[in-house]
Amino acid sequence: MKRIYKPLAVIVCIAVLSSCASYKAQYKQENSKAQQTDSEILHSFYLIGDAGYSPAGSKSEALQSFEKALKQASKNSTAIFLGDNIYPDGLPPKKDKGRAFAENNIDAQIKAVKGFKGTTIFIPGNHDWYAGGVKGVKRQEEYIEKALEKNTFQPENGCPLESIDVSDDVQLII
Repeated sequence: MKRIYKPLAVIVCIAVLSSCASYKAQYKQENSKAQQTDSEILHSFYLIGDAGYSPAGSKSEALQSFEKALKQASKNSTAIFLGDNIYPDGLPPKKDKGRAFAENNIDAQIKAVKGFKGTTIFIPGNHDWYAGGVKGVKRQEEYIEKALEKNTFQPENGCPLESIDVSDDVQLII
């Protein structure tokens, strides 16, 4: 009886794997295409994550591309930094030896949005919590909001599930 299970299992695996294989793209409808509309874009979102590492005195290539896109954005747009804003360990206290490197990394992002006409939001990521938990995140919040404006760092004090009204029809939940 045991001898039958092994070959049977191999046959079942081959049958299952070959039934899923195809060289042709699979679509629900053969002639489906993305539909374009002439409707006005009400609001645009620009997202970047893991932007927290830039060469000294400069910006990473990803951050430079992000900045270039933001220069063309309208005032009805939001730039969101999705966390890990400062590598490797968030924003340490002022007298810490890693503070200058951390400031370089966050300053590059702040400079990237300085001329941006829309709204900017920074969200903390796991690396941002490594500089002392809530205290480190609060330090980063104060640093960013001093450089930009109040409520740029969300959610307040790193506590999740805040709602931001983007427009009458759009709500951003962080």
